Amino acid sequence: MAKIFYSVAGEGRGHAVRVRTLTEALRHRHQIVIYAGEDAYRFLEPLYRGSEVEVREIPSLCWEHRDNGRISGPRTALRSLRYLGGMPALVRRLAKEIREQKPDLVLTDFEPALARAAERAKVPYLSLDHQHFLRENDLSSLPWGLRTRARALGAGIRTFYGKQHATIVSSFYAPGIRPSKRHVFQVRSMIRPELAARQPLDGYHLLAYLRRSTPDTVLEALRHCGREVRVYGGDDIEDSDNLRFRPISESGFLDDLVSSAGVVCAAGNQLLGECLFLGKPVLALPEAGNDEQRINAHYLERSGRGLQRRPAELDAADIAGFLACLHRYRGGPERLDYNGTQSAVDAVEQCLAELGIFERVEQTVGGGDWWKAPWRWAANSLRGSGATG
Repeated sequence: MAKIFYSVAGEGRGHAVRVRTLTEALRHRHQIVIYAGEDAYRFLEPLYRGSEVEVREIPSLCWEHRDNGRISGPRTALRSLRYLGGMPALVRRLAKEIREQKPDLVLTDFEPALARAAERAKVPYLSLDHQHFLRENDLSSLPWGLRTRARALGAGIRTFYGKQHATIVSSFYAPGIRPSKRHVFQVRSMIRPELAARQPLDGYHLLAYLRRSTPDTVLEALRHCGREVRVYGGDDIEDSDNLRFRPISESGFLDDLVSSAGVVCAAGNQLLGECLFLGKPVLALPEAGNDEQRINAHYLERSGRGLQRRPAELDAADIAGFLACLHRYRGGPERLDYNGTQSAVDAVEQCLAELGIFERVEQTVGGGDWWKAPWRWAANSLRGSGATG
């Protein structure tokens, strides 16, 4: 059994869902300690309270929003400066915990402090997130403007951390890894076990997942669609006409997602991947100024499983057009290809073997009983064949 410290960015649910999915796949054979802040901490801590998985709270980088829900550049910059000012002390604290508690490996989902602490304490670490697609994937198929923006954003990814043993890129699309000397794995979306076990139903209602920046005109367009719309992200609003506002709930959200006819949502990678895994048609609304979401929306359209619209321009005609084409966007048996959880687990286990942590696991499990630890047997096979992923 390896001891793994695992940190996660605090902004947005996608990071936290990814961490939960991998934690569930690893927790029965490894000891996991999660470091999270903000949204991620509020999501993960109740799920693991009282379990063998410990969730520790740390400061996080997050967007700041204006009263109208749009991202505020000045407020975000001020918050970032405060975070950066506290970064040296945070890294020292985390490095001290690493030295004292001796994890075998550190994992990070786009969270810079624990990665830097691992470097200081000389403990190997892996990166598993979506954002590194900007640095590692071949994005030559993007339109020129988006390709230019992606290059600029990719240059900034390196500032978070850059000495990881390997990078695992999780994305619902896989345009290929650019040639480099870096150790990179490409996996599809991390599908949480509660979702992977479900069989999608062809219901009648739409599911809408809103962000703070979603304009009110989106709700007005949905109000005239002629179907019940179950809305998440607006839980302080009373039901009105065909709009049914739901409080954020993992089980309730998954129930409504699995049984929906289609989904209207922001273009975050994790939710789009879950929709495609279920074969659900998607009308994606990339947030204004969010180039990562614009890229996600582009690849959604290329997949043939949905379309995109600018949130501020969405109207009732767009919703009607989407509903008329639901049959065209619905996925078939190929939807199962969007589940990358096992590939991510295999990548982590291969890296444990490459780093020599495998030998410590072997001593705990017992050398000859490969059936008690098939991941260890597979890792030995990979090592023997010279495969690197």
